[in-house]
Amino acid sequence: MAGGNRSVHSPDPVIQDASLREKVKKAYVDLEIYGRQLYNDSSLGLYHMSEHIRKRVPQIVEDKKVLINLTKDVEITLEDMKDSCEVIETMPKIFSFNNINEMLKRTLEMVEAKNRDKKI
Repeated sequence: MAGGNRSVHSPDPVIQDASLREKVKKAYVDLEIYGRQLYNDSSLGLYHMSEHIRKRVPQIVEDKKVLINLTKDVEITLEDMKDSCEVIETMPKIFSFNNINEMLKRTLEMVEAKNRDKKI
């Protein structure tokens, strides 16, 4: 009877061994699935990054070309403005411009005087 009690309290080694094998097999399969998911997640992430870069780089290159052209245009415009400022600053020093200015003032005075005479 002692042997019968013993079998009740402890499972049969063959059953226990088969159960252990099943648990180990399930753990191995689950671990393999988990490993594949980790690998695929990383691989999928790299794929998405690669696709984003592949799609975005041509636009970035085009934007850079446009920016370079705009920068050149701004530099040219800035130089033109500097030249214009220099010309405007030197205009009062030019003798013929002073003469033209005086002649325009006298002409305006004459036109105003003529218009006043017509009104009277």
